Amino acid sequence: MMVAVATTSLAQENSDKQDVKQCFTIEDSVTWGNITASQVERLVTMAAQGHSTAQYYLGRCYFNGYEVPKDKLKAVEYYGQAAEKDHTEALYYLGFCYRYGFGVTKNEARADMFFKKTVKWLQEELEKDPWAPFYLALCYNYGFGVEVDHEKSMQLYEKAAGMGNSQALVNLALDYQLGNNVKKDAGKAVKLFTQAAEMGNPQAQLSLGYCYLEGDGVDVDKQKANQLFNMAAQQGLPAAKNAVIQP
Repeated sequence: MMVAVATTSLAQENSDKQDVKQCFTIEDSVTWGNITASQVERLVTMAAQGHSTAQYYLGRCYFNGYEVPKDKLKAVEYYGQAAEKDHTEALYYLGFCYRYGFGVTKNEARADMFFKKTVKWLQEELEKDPWAPFYLALCYNYGFGVEVDHEKSMQLYEKAAGMGNSQALVNLALDYQLGNNVKKDAGKAVKLFTQAAEMGNPQAQLSLGYCYLEGDGVDVDKQKANQLFNMAAQQGLPAAKNAVIQP
């Protein structure tokens, strides 16, 4: 289902944690918003050649304004091109656009059609791709193509995390931090953010930094917070650059 069309550099915390590394695909870069201009250029070339994964990623970039002007109409166009080839994630985001009227006229029946196709393909890829349980968790969490089932959603996030998906850990951490459909547990959130941060996830590093800055589930440690902000900023996470505490 997933095709790695580009990679970012190896993420590592520091020299004495060489074993904590992960080579991230462009899926992560698009998720985190730290995709580069050269990656986008490559996507444009591949999309023009008919590569569905490149079309899908370009849709994500235009939807969020990552290294291109924000343009939801163009995002839907690229999602549609990829969805015509039954690209699973493109079907998901196309359904999302139709559900909420982003770049198209709101049409819940059409959205549901795309979501149901998404769920079908995700279930087939569940044991093969760490992003499949992640997206299926989102479907169960919001009722996209299935009945809302928060317990099932949490189980799928845990499955994705067990398959090495650090973003699933971040979503779980946010649920515990905010008390979304689970009992609020700041300490549990910190533990999950830490696991994802050690995998090199910049969103986890940023969120964990704020936990240390504000004493949310952990003792206040502004120096540690700034270290984490810098780690995330060095990976290009836009929000982290603004969070860095200047001397």
